[in-house]
Amino acid sequence: MGYTFYDGTIPVMQSILNSLSHILCQAEKRPDATSLLEARLHEDMYPLTDQVRLTAQFSENVVAKLTGRDPVVFEGKPTTYAECYERIETVLEVLGKADKDIVNQHSDIVSPSNVGPKVTMDVSGAVYAHTMAMPNIYFHLTTAYDILRKEGVPLGKRDYYAGFFPLS
Repeated sequence: MGYTFYDGTIPVMQSILNSLSHILCQAEKRPDATSLLEARLHEDMYPLTDQVRLTAQFSENVVAKLTGRDPVVFEGKPTTYAECYERIETVLEVLGKADKDIVNQHSDIVSPSNVGPKVTMDVSGAVYAHTMAMPNIYFHLTTAYDILRKEGVPLGKRDYYAGFFPLS
């Protein structure tokens, strides 16, 4: 079988979460690591911990929709590196258990999806994943990376791609 809907969603989110974990690990090595958790790109943007929270939550929302279940809603935001890693690992576990055939079947199933605060739309799994959730997941990974770069964490492009193309 060729490239499938599953291939364009589940492994991609696994890669994103692995990259997020990698850049957090780089940040944690810094003497000012704890203060980085609340760092922001701009005062009106979410801090690093919320970038982790949102990346994990959007990923959970996608895998739930694509496996025909309600998403787990994580309470609060992580406040430590350990809690960030735990949140990421929880979602990675769920992604690792997603059945390829079920995910592929759900690409065309239209069902209600939460697309904003108190806003629900009927959309297919493919539309939800590729036009709503995945852009958000990439945005929050990129924002986490940018926050850490702004704060002086020595990250490069290889660090961003670490989950996609492990080089070590």
